[in-house]
Amino acid sequence: MISVDKNYWLYIAPHVYCNIKKTRVLLYNTKNGMSIESEDQIVLALLQSLHERKNLGAIYCEGKMLVKNSYKEFILQFCSKEMGNLIDVKQVPEKPIQMMPILNLQNDIDRLKNINDRDPGEEIMQYLHELSIYLHTDCKQCCYYCDDYFKQNLCCYKNEDKQYKILGVEVIESVLSQIQYGVVGKLNLLGGDLFNYPHYNRLTSLLMGFRGQVHLWNHYANFANHKFIIPDFIYNVIVSFPLNEDLWNCCLISLSRQELVKFHFYITQEDEYDQSKWLVEQYNISKYSIHPVYVKTNHVFFEEYIFLDKEDILAPIIPFSQIFAHQKLNTHFFGSLTILANGNIYANVNRDALGNIYNDKLLDIINKELLVNTAWRICRDNPPCSDCLYRYLCPSPSNYEIIIGKSNLCHVKV
Repeated sequence: MISVDKNYWLYIAPHVYCNIKKTRVLLYNTKNGMSIESEDQIVLALLQSLHERKNLGAIYCEGKMLVKNSYKEFILQFCSKEMGNLIDVKQVPEKPIQMMPILNLQNDIDRLKNINDRDPGEEIMQYLHELSIYLHTDCKQCCYYCDDYFKQNLCCYKNEDKQYKILGVEVIESVLSQIQYGVVGKLNLLGGDLFNYPHYNRLTSLLMGFRGQVHLWNHYANFANHKFIIPDFIYNVIVSFPLNEDLWNCCLISLSRQELVKFHFYITQEDEYDQSKWLVEQYNISKYSIHPVYVKTNHVFFEEYIFLDKEDILAPIIPFSQIFAHQKLNTHFFGSLTILANGNIYANVNRDALGNIYNDKLLDIINKELLVNTAWRICRDNPPCSDCLYRYLCPSPSNYEIIIGKSNLCHVKV
């Protein structure tokens, strides 16, 4: 209880994120997910004082001030949600010092550019965590939303309106030599129908040094009766609707002895989601993802099931590291590059190409993306997100925002 005859140190815990927007404030406890919102100007002034650099997260408060209703209600809530506490000055005469978190990400290219004696290109390969390579564009399947799948989620792609393209083995060897000493944790190989890549049988020897990192992506219909399944690779099976049950069953038979398999269901409406869940249960699929796809005619579906509301945003416990990351980089795109079968290299296939693998080194491409920022550092810096209390609690902007043409996919009123 707060006593009118005592004086206190009020401190805020370093694991509490505070966002003040004009006349509103949000406090978010990154340890337990609890939050407080207020428009009380007395509370805002108190929190602003706590966050002044000179105060180091702790301020002196008289008990006769804190017992007033305007303070008392907030303080009790603040303490009960483990966002900070009150300390009796008589018991602790010395002011407590809180080590408040400071944004200091290694991946902050703005900081790198300001270091005079260091070139941002030094050890730049550390930024490349995922590389997707489209080996060719040949595929016999005719998925109605092929282009939409490809532009919104990692997926195979036949590019049927343009001339057949293929990456030669020498190009793949060059790419692999450039990343062999880097930190690429995931190497995606895609087509077309990957099994029809003319040099498919050579992939095992080419990729021997990347075991555990190689993900082969192909449509389920292309797995049907395919004999040459390479056991060292992780297979990502693309499932689109309507489903061909015969080819689906053949796919399952072909992969029956393969342990490293993940199924990816691409859905455009609710009944396809229901079908996906049924398949997962019916065939006891343990590793899978469901990827909603926007196709202009399903906007209502997206508004109902994909757009976020306040409860969705606050539902998970969001660590401070993730909040910090959202302030400086895009957690969907950062560290990922895509090489298409024509050699063009992208940080995001919905944006301009950064170069071409036939002419450019990956090192130069990474450096260019860090500087020009087509995708890796796209954050929620524009209205209405820039005026929202939850902007850095939300996921980073994704391909959905680009395709739909709307910067905020939520129902939150700013």
